Amino acid sequence: MTGAPANKLTRLSVEYSLTEHCNISCHACAHASPLLAKKFANLADFSRDFEALAAAFHSRELRIVGGEPLLHPELLAFLSEGRRIGIADSIVVFTNGVLLHRVPDEFWRLIDKLHVSVYPGVRRRLDDEDCERLCRTHDVELRFERFRTFDQTLVNKRIDDPKLVKAIYRACHTATECHTVHGGRFYKCPMASLMSSWLALHRIDFASPASDGVALHDNPSLRRDLERYLGDAAPLAACSYCLGSSGQAVTHRQLDNAGCTAWLEEDGQALIDDVARRLLPPRGLRSTLREVKELLKGR
Repeated sequence: MTGAPANKLTRLSVEYSLTEHCNISCHACAHASPLLAKKFANLADFSRDFEALAAAFHSRELRIVGGEPLLHPELLAFLSEGRRIGIADSIVVFTNGVLLHRVPDEFWRLIDKLHVSVYPGVRRRLDDEDCERLCRTHDVELRFERFRTFDQTLVNKRIDDPKLVKAIYRACHTATECHTVHGGRFYKCPMASLMSSWLALHRIDFASPASDGVALHDNPSLRRDLERYLGDAAPLAACSYCLGSSGQAVTHRQLDNAGCTAWLEEDGQALIDDVARRLLPPRGLRSTLREVKELLKGR
């Protein structure tokens, strides 16, 4: 990894949400943006958190995400701070592209990569050719990702089977690819950082335990704590309300107010049962497998 000091933990990426809300309303959004209240990240908190993390951690990419990050009125200040702090080799902005026609030239000079998520029926005034031209002009690496489906991720019922939670966690790529900084803590995945907000929509009180993340401030053992946390194979408490990468894919669609209400009322248990059928062997087979294991131990 370019520029990574030998004494720091290194990973592919770390991300930061500039907004919890978005300007489009995708059903099954993994960040629940269509359902969450309008909220902007605080620049001073961003600087303080990443300055603390930079003492022990370095990544290939700092990913600026949302919600929709281009909605933030201080977007350029966040990008400048990310570059000043030097937590990563490159700065990547993830956007739906709807507001790209409004960004000033400085935006293009402050980023290294642009990731545009393309959704059916969502129009951008800055089309693919214009994006490509601007990125070539400013030497910005461009990637389009086209979505036809979304995987269902967040559920409104607790997954009570520890074996299923463990199976979901083991199959999940988010916990290894989408490390997140939020509220003075480092999380393996964004779902852990937003779980309290998601469950509050369902009137479920969820206080994220200390074990679900690592405190960044006043922590003299930060590097050791990060290394232990990232190497821990045990699921997080938030995993009991998350399908990870194993949720069923649903056709992408935009929601109106009625659609948002219907999403909130979806049968979380049915979603959990579907994943259980696919990840866990039938109960009879489970008993047989246990018996075989016991026999092998006795040899």
